[in-house]
Amino acid sequence: MRILVVHEVNYLSKTIYEFQILPEILSLLGHLITIVDYNDSWKNEHNGSGIMSPRRVYPAVHRAYDRARISLYRPAMIRIPGLSRISGAVNSGLEVERLLKEGSFDAVLLYGMPTVGIQTVVSASLHGVPVAFRSIDVSHELVPPALTLPTRMIESIVFNHVDLNIALTPLIRNYIQSYEVPDKKVRLLPSGVDTEMFSPDARSSGSEGPVVLFLGTLYRFSGLDRVITDWKRVLAVHPRAKLVIVGAGEDQARLESFGAENVIFTGMQPYSRLPEFIRSSDVCINPFELNGITEKILPTKLFQYLACGKPVVATRLPGTIPFLSGEEDGVIYTETGDTVDVLTQLLSDPERCRSLGERGVRAARRFDWVEIARQMATWLAELKSLS
Repeated sequence: MRILVVHEVNYLSKTIYEFQILPEILSLLGHLITIVDYNDSWKNEHNGSGIMSPRRVYPAVHRAYDRARISLYRPAMIRIPGLSRISGAVNSGLEVERLLKEGSFDAVLLYGMPTVGIQTVVSASLHGVPVAFRSIDVSHELVPPALTLPTRMIESIVFNHVDLNIALTPLIRNYIQSYEVPDKKVRLLPSGVDTEMFSPDARSSGSEGPVVLFLGTLYRFSGLDRVITDWKRVLAVHPRAKLVIVGAGEDQARLESFGAENVIFTGMQPYSRLPEFIRSSDVCINPFELNGITEKILPTKLFQYLACGKPVVATRLPGTIPFLSGEEDGVIYTETGDTVDVLTQLLSDPERCRSLGERGVRAARRFDWVEIARQMATWLAELKSLS
């Protein structure tokens, strides 16, 4: 199949997650993948490109898999706050229209909503190409308050006019259906993990004490501020324990300013090194605060932790529970603020860690990325056959 993927984040610099992984696996499975992205990280670039960022074409790129080949199109944009999104929206719409007019695409897989959603749906309809919207979060929760209402209006239009909505979790599915979208237009598909890449292996740390790992983007709602502030309570029982934070993000500078003992920030790391970091740890964490963004999601990092055989201590997120029910799947759920106390106890019980790790490996095998990609491709092919 020829599949056009459309999103409104930077494919080349964004932390690797489903947006890169799933299209690249589809590429490895023999599908021809073209992506239209938007450079949402332009403020962090200092390349002297001036006010106008020109249209760019990358004929063969990859992020997660060396053998994958993605054709990437990045529309032109104005590098001025406010105007950047407006110009991105206009030029992304024109780019999608041009590609659909010139190419013979079988389906569109849409990830973006506020910036590129309506334009993509309209262009695809004009050219008779079916669209599946992959809903991995709730868009209006991610925008500034002034844009909440307009984004809700865009959600209603996109949810009801795409050919299929593919929700990450049951709560996101329920949210889509709250817009009176027919049941037949909403399906459920969780995220996954590469069970060959992320697999159990001997702990390779060299650290003299236990290692607790957090992996991922450092959002304000990551919950790491509370863990770092309370880390001294872990050190009181495990003096050599280290908290290793792998990733970067908006909250990094604030978290580093705490100056906590035995807390290590590695910054962003190559995707290929993530299994090494996980295997070098004893316990992995996801202490997200519960809010409108996090309550419905299913963090991919949980599957990566578990696939490597590590016990997980995580905040109880309603969107995650249907897939990882608790200790039988290798996860100890905590309430906000209890992470450090649970960690302290768990680090004192190696047998429990081992047992949780073994259960986690079995749980992770239910969510292999290749099978999830195949299911996505099957649904897209169904849409093509009906168009």
